[in-house]
Amino acid sequence: MLKVVGASWLQTRISTYLLVTVAVLGIGAIIFGEFGHVEYDGTYSATAFWKRNVHQIDFWGQGNDLTTIPLGAARAYYKTGISETGWSIIEIETSPDYPDEVQAYAAGLLEGSLTWQLIHHQWHNTVRAACAPRAALCKKMRKYLRENTEKALENAQLLQKEDPYWHMVNLFYHQLKGLEAGWRFAVRRSRQSVDIESDDFLWLAMASDLPDLERANNGSKNLAGSHGMIFLKALHREHFEPLIAMAHNTGAPYNRMLRLLKRYNFGYHVSPKKNANLVPGRTIVMSSYPGVLSSQDESYEISENNREMIVAGTPLTINNRSLWNRLSSKEHVMSPATIMAANRLSTNGGDWSNIMAHKNSGTANRQWVTLEPRTNSVRLFEQIPGVTESVDYSKQFLEKGFLVCTGVPILQGIKDSANFELEDAITRSVQAEKLQENIKTVEGVRRLMRGCRHKDESTTHEKENSNLHSNLDQQQTFAYRGDLEKSPRPVGVIDTKIFLSDFEGFETIEATSGPACSKTAGSFDWSNSFPNISHIGQPAIFKFDSVTPVWVWV
Repeated sequence: MLKVVGASWLQTRISTYLLVTVAVLGIGAIIFGEFGHVEYDGTYSATAFWKRNVHQIDFWGQGNDLTTIPLGAARAYYKTGISETGWSIIEIETSPDYPDEVQAYAAGLLEGSLTWQLIHHQWHNTVRAACAPRAALCKKMRKYLRENTEKALENAQLLQKEDPYWHMVNLFYHQLKGLEAGWRFAVRRSRQSVDIESDDFLWLAMASDLPDLERANNGSKNLAGSHGMIFLKALHREHFEPLIAMAHNTGAPYNRMLRLLKRYNFGYHVSPKKNANLVPGRTIVMSSYPGVLSSQDESYEISENNREMIVAGTPLTINNRSLWNRLSSKEHVMSPATIMAANRLSTNGGDWSNIMAHKNSGTANRQWVTLEPRTNSVRLFEQIPGVTESVDYSKQFLEKGFLVCTGVPILQGIKDSANFELEDAITRSVQAEKLQENIKTVEGVRRLMRGCRHKDESTTHEKENSNLHSNLDQQQTFAYRGDLEKSPRPVGVIDTKIFLSDFEGFETIEATSGPACSKTAGSFDWSNSFPNISHIGQPAIFKFDSVTPVWVWV
């Protein structure tokens, strides 16, 4: 029995066959990126094969028919597209015929190998940049992450055979260790002299929790996430059931604009026991970041066996400092692991909310909306340290036809505890409620989320285009750009996602990368805005249309 190399925070043991397996998996996962190029199409693919006594990895280079790539224990493809669309794409599929831990580690290994350069860029832009001037605080937060992980893994080893939640937590950390191993092999193979500490892979994976941890530790007010918004709207269609649009804006620092669209199709089971059932949420599509195993934007489309659920979250701002005393590194699992467990184990919004409430970490406090398209069921869930509240919002949504969430608490128990006082979020909520009445098309939803003014919206597309125009004030309300302030700030809305569905299920997703651009404001340009802020690997100018990913292994 061996420890994972370099796993200073992973104080757990896994069987020798798994270690040998994943070590071999890493070899091919990066070789194909350097050799075997058939056609330079920017799409790389690999398959990880596994048997107890025979280990093999096949790599396919570029220019392949992805539908013919064999599955093995896991397969993945990665397409670079940051400079063309603002997004790169990765799709990973694992086979339920293999042990869950093998699947998890293999999936992480392939992702770490394929996206190693993006991971290093993301680390350089975020972790390294944040910690260079704040070594003492970062040392404290790394210690928190280590202790939290050790406790989570200890509990997972004890409880995973009896509790599906802890089995999912265990798999989350196995996938993360696979990602680190894949990254390290890719770096060695490329002969680059770069390194990332093991603790910083935790930092990348848990980045969505860190602003709240920082506020709890030193009282800072990092409110970048408060510019986000969720907008749920029923769009009338003549002779058809309404089209439901779930739109989501992410508020974040601009140094995080290195983006990935991901699709995980994992054959996990609800238990490590033999013949256990597959998880209800096998396939998860999400907007995400390099080195991250959840969304962190908190937008997900989850599906399996004609059952779908869309989940979106936006930060709640807490002014009641006494709530931070409820954080404990030894008692709670960090939110990315819990969110992914809820995504995989839930059959409906009620299940999802119950898992999140039972395992409330006190970090990444958010206002969540779940939508089940086939039943038109809507649930609102809000969480802060030590307090959660959930309500079936289906009736209200049916009556009103919309729901707006800007981080302003809606549920009374959260209102009473959070002491919310963020004027911009309140203004955004009020304005969205006023404007939603005239939004009748997907284009109208798109324009609202990107901050375009709605003078009047007709039912005809031509009239709509002629009557809508950009307005800087409205852009700053709904698609805030800190670079446009008199005293520029490198934060704001960094993307827009729109999920479309109806009673027949999920229809499509479109995603737009980067700050909103308009005739009034122009496009975000690093050279004109914040040239001295680290943004390695990002486009120089963000001027992209929306993209709709077309997945291969469906």
